[in-house]
Amino acid sequence: MRIQEEWLESESGLDMEQNNSSTIYPNAEVRVEKAQFSILHLRRLCVERKEIIISPDFQRNDVWKGRQASELIESILMGIPIPIMYLFEARDGKKQVVDGRQRINTILKFLEGGFKLKDLKILHTLNGSAFADLDLKLQGIFEDYQLFFYIIQPPTPERVKYDIFDRVNRGGTRLNNQEMRNALYRGNATALIDSICNSDEFKDATGRGVSPTRMRDRYIVLRAIAFYLLMTQQLQTADLGKPIEYRSDIDDFLAKVMIFINQFMTEEEVGMLKETFLVALRNIYLILGEDAFRFSGISKRRPINMPLFECLIYLFMFEWNLDYKKEIRLAIEALKESLDESGYFQGNVDSVTSLGYRYSRINQFLKELR
Repeated sequence: MRIQEEWLESESGLDMEQNNSSTIYPNAEVRVEKAQFSILHLRRLCVERKEIIISPDFQRNDVWKGRQASELIESILMGIPIPIMYLFEARDGKKQVVDGRQRINTILKFLEGGFKLKDLKILHTLNGSAFADLDLKLQGIFEDYQLFFYIIQPPTPERVKYDIFDRVNRGGTRLNNQEMRNALYRGNATALIDSICNSDEFKDATGRGVSPTRMRDRYIVLRAIAFYLLMTQQLQTADLGKPIEYRSDIDDFLAKVMIFINQFMTEEEVGMLKETFLVALRNIYLILGEDAFRFSGISKRRPINMPLFECLIYLFMFEWNLDYKKEIRLAIEALKESLDESGYFQGNVDSVTSLGYRYSRINQFLKELR
């Protein structure tokens, strides 16, 4: 049984510390609005209008249980202020919960009769009570209780959102950039990435060598999808109607690609993209085996190289004549040796220069092979 590696060769951009915010957004416009909603109105926004989205994988626990949940309800019934919560507002007006998800879920669950109060220290006469068991006065106090929010609004840059998200979610394990993207951009993009990473095609082609720990597998699949869409000039309608460009800021770019997939690609287009990606993985495994995404090592087996993964996925997402598998394999192995010697698959792999070199080589190879 192979051991999944905890890191990738030439891994870049996964952790917050690798980015310099002063150079990423020196003149960023950050727009924050303070708002307050009653609990009853919050329910309308979350459940009926679906204007506030409570993402399923935002934080590690869905709802507080037992004493913690009951203490929150007790505080509300006593009129004690609870900490302010954070929302991100998209351009379509929908708002994503950034911080406060457990509190909101607990409040809504109690309002809908989802649990009974227990272990209350002050309002102990209410132990065993569900919302419907409260007298009308207490029900009114609960429904009218005001919750306070900070709403981060457009045109706040996506990269700034990462930093805000990071600052308000530093309890426990600090999230890396891909974990934050997975939380911030739930939708077709995350479903597509999850489906590919969970597929037998991905596991076979990588030799099960990419660990899902800290979403490394999601990260390299997203990068491969993003650069394929960029290089095939399909990113033309997102980002305020302008083409999405790559300017060496990998986090901003990947965020915009996920927004593009969620908001501008149809279900059919996403399905076709998934199938094309899976076919590419099957053909890569068929021709190159489970070491396809590794450069040759002298003394030991090298880890999967992240830029090589992206380039080979791009290469095989075009149609191939598989009648010449041996010739294709020999040609690609020679190409890999040359690419390894180039130096553009290590170091600053996210620069525009490195990216341009890699894909110019792949496009030239594709042209010659055909």
